[in-house]
Amino acid sequence: MRKKSRQPLSEPYLTIAQAAGQLSVHPSTIRRWIDRGRLPAYRLGEKRIGVRPSDLARLIPPRPARLGPGGGGRARAERPVVPRLTKAEQRRGLQALAALERFRAELAARQGKLTPESWELLNQSRDERTGDLLRAVEE
Repeated sequence: MRKKSRQPLSEPYLTIAQAAGQLSVHPSTIRRWIDRGRLPAYRLGEKRIGVRPSDLARLIPPRPARLGPGGGGRARAERPVVPRLTKAEQRRGLQALAALERFRAELAARQGKLTPESWELLNQSRDERTGDLLRAVEE
C-alpha cells in the first residue's frame, strides 16, 4: 500500500531500484513488500515511489547473537549430546565388526555371492545400454 508523503523531506528518499540495490534483492521484491504492507512507501510524484532509508533499516532486523558455548545457539541446544566411546566400547565395536565380516564371508562361501556390488550393476547396465544403442545404429 502506498502512502502520500505528508512529512517534510527530512531524509532523502530512495527509489525502489536503490532500495533493492542496498539490500541486494530484486526490485520486484521491494514492490511486493510495499504491496503487503511490510515496507512503507511514499508517492513523490505521479509515477515516482520513494522509500525512506530508516524504514528500510527497520524492515531488516539484526540477527540475534548466538548463545551457548561455541556460539551454537538454539540449534546446538536441540542436538542430543552423545558422549565419546570408551576404549572398552571401541574394542567391543571393532570385535563386532570383525565377527560380522567373518559371518559375511561364511555366507558367501556357503551360498555364493548374495548381491553384486553396485559398481558391477552399473557397469552391467551401461554395457547393456551401449549394446542396445549399437544394435539400433546398425539397423
